[in-house]
Amino acid sequence: MGVYTAQQLVAQGISTSTISRRSQSGELVRLLPKVYATEKPDYFGLCTGVTLWKSQAVLSHESAAWLWGLIEYEPRLVDVTVAPNVQSRSVPWVRVHRRRLVEVQLHRGLRVVSLEQTFVDVATSLSTPNLEKFFDNAIDHHLPWRRVTELCSTSKGMHGKAAVRTQLRTCCPRTLSEPERVVARALAARHFAMEINARVGKFYGDLVDYRAQVIVEIDGREFHSDPATFNNDRRRQNELVLDGWLVLRYSAATALADLDRVVDEIITVVRRRRKSIAATGSRLP
Repeated sequence: MGVYTAQQLVAQGISTSTISRRSQSGELVRLLPKVYATEKPDYFGLCTGVTLWKSQAVLSHESAAWLWGLIEYEPRLVDVTVAPNVQSRSVPWVRVHRRRLVEVQLHRGLRVVSLEQTFVDVATSLSTPNLEKFFDNAIDHHLPWRRVTELCSTSKGMHGKAAVRTQLRTCCPRTLSEPERVVARALAARHFAMEINARVGKFYGDLVDYRAQVIVEIDGREFHSDPATFNNDRRRQNELVLDGWLVLRYSAATALADLDRVVDEIITVVRRRRKSIAATGSRLP
């Protein structure tokens, strides 16, 4: 598939009348004014067409997130940012944003906002639940959180900064399941963060507090349906308990259905264990 401007097609020896005839017959797909594709374009082709339509436009928001590999789904619209003084009539599948453009990078042959700017952009377009998932999945995996913080600190009046700062305070990267992510988020929202998927000896715990010697495990469906998983977890838990660790277990269904009670219990137990360990000055049996 190719995406071309009318000027590029003319440079290839195709007359304007032929372009018009092929467009009417379906040999060329008219994407935008004076922009054509040789077949029905995929999402990347649509992004390419928009940048050919407006040469100074920069792909941003969810389109930039898709191009950088921060999201797997193809967005419904193509997001593009232009300077405030650029006037243009949009089309239904293109969403135009206006602001002063600073950092622009060439990625996969297209003009795209930087990785850091992408995090700020999506904060203005995603719903809160989807934004939480985005940060949990993308921050630190694709970009150190400090680089996003630095952008927020150096940019004045940038739309989306407040939402980004909220997400940076409460995001929970490295969570491996939705119930685990929800519990970790709820703890962080109460300013009670625990280490996520942290190493304890030769094992890993879903949520770990080293000071209290507490491990929280969120058990998925396989824990109840797979005998091997159940037995291995029992042996693992016994070893941890014998080494002085307290293991709190919750089913995924319980964590999602009774989140406040689960979080209250975790905080209470961890705080009590911290005090006991601090008072004795040694590990608990």
